[in-house]
Amino acid sequence: MSRLSAPLPSPSPAWDATSLAGALKAVAARRSAPHVGPLHTVLVKLGLSASAILATSLAHLALRCGLPRYARDLFDEMPHPDVVSWTSLITGHTHQGLHRESLALLRRMVGSGVEPNGYSLSGGLLASASVGQDALALGKEIHARVIKMSLHGPVDPVVENGVLDMYSRCGSIEYACRVFRVMQVRNIVAWNSMMAAFLGSGQAEEALRLFFSMVSSSVGVDGFSFSIVVDACGELALLKQGMQVHARVVGGGFEADVVVRNSLLDMYAKCGCVDSAELVFKVASSRDAVLWTTMISAYGKFGRVQDAVSLFDRMAQLGIKQDGIAYLAVLSACSHGGLVREGCHYFNLMSDGQSSVKMHPEHYGCMADLLCRRGYLEEALEFIENMPFESSIAAWSALLNSSRIHGNAKLSQLAASRLIKLDPENHSNWVALSSVHASENDWHETWTIRESMSRECVKKEPGCSWVELYNGVHVFLMTDQSHPELFEILRSLDSLKEDI
Repeated sequence: MSRLSAPLPSPSPAWDATSLAGALKAVAARRSAPHVGPLHTVLVKLGLSASAILATSLAHLALRCGLPRYARDLFDEMPHPDVVSWTSLITGHTHQGLHRESLALLRRMVGSGVEPNGYSLSGGLLASASVGQDALALGKEIHARVIKMSLHGPVDPVVENGVLDMYSRCGSIEYACRVFRVMQVRNIVAWNSMMAAFLGSGQAEEALRLFFSMVSSSVGVDGFSFSIVVDACGELALLKQGMQVHARVVGGGFEADVVVRNSLLDMYAKCGCVDSAELVFKVASSRDAVLWTTMISAYGKFGRVQDAVSLFDRMAQLGIKQDGIAYLAVLSACSHGGLVREGCHYFNLMSDGQSSVKMHPEHYGCMADLLCRRGYLEEALEFIENMPFESSIAAWSALLNSSRIHGNAKLSQLAASRLIKLDPENHSNWVALSSVHASENDWHETWTIRESMSRECVKKEPGCSWVELYNGVHVFLMTDQSHPELFEILRSLDSLKEDI
């Protein structure tokens, strides 16, 4: 094993287990990597390397200092690592973001015959949740051990919450619901985790229902709870309910919470109330970069492009960090407003290395969209084909939409064909390619594509829209005739057509 070196007093009779423990604690607080090796040397020279407590502390220190390989080598030197040593190594890797390594260590622990405790399982659950779908099978194995543990006494709520979070972040909402229903102790963490799971899986209505159940169950509400429910209102464009939640936020004293403020601003923007979003932004009087970026995005979506550009420039003047998302917001605003010169300026700031922002395909997609919206289709095609990335679905989608609008069938066919290769699971790409050929009266190719669609069971998703009216939300699907007031709605539409 390689030894890290740094000045450290030579071993003396004053060095004992107690003084070494104190030195390890002090170095851990400073996260001083150069002292790990010398401390290990002292430990070996004093014959204390067999001490499980000291060896575990040194391995934990190595992990905190960003030396995972050194920590594992130290651990492998232990003659008989106990559950504390295993747990320290597993949780240490998890907290350092080394999730797959943490899961491998948990498997090794079980294989060695050492029974994991609640802390070991919590570390494994957190690692599984961070890995996601790929670690679901191991997450279920850990859950089985938690159930086995519950047969011998109550399980720590932290472990139960870990199981719930694992299923939620692995995309198994059904399992998460089952765990939530049978939990012995449903604290605020569990409620928030379940609401976040519903929201993250596109079930915003379920998240709202759970919030109301949470309030009626007299469970305390925190800023995270409010942030989730405000986001849910924004996803469903429920302005009235969002304003009611905003009143609760103010009444509960959470209006100063940065995350809640960001959610409120985003909710008002999604509900079409950019003035209310602007009011939240101005009242906050914050230098939080996320809040500024959300406001820039809101301005861009509602056509207030100059306000978006001015706010972005003001961020730089005030020294507020402009990350990749902020640049994406201002590029999107320029695209919606047709500001080619300004868009190119901000794009060049990133590509010329004048900023520390890393370029991503989304930035190139925005620039392609900007060129397409202004009708520069050939320039957009050249730009897309010279991108430093393999391909961008967003860029080709922008070219497809604009070329269809401008009646450029050749480019439409090219873009649709590329999109099918990039994203064959997206059925709308097949529909678009078929429509392009049909518009050119190329019926042979059209029927060939539609036969392929039939073989691949490709179906066009029906259009869907909804509107909030009085105390309810009305959902409309294309060709759906199940709405109870359909006749009155159609009659009103006929009346409006006559007025137009």
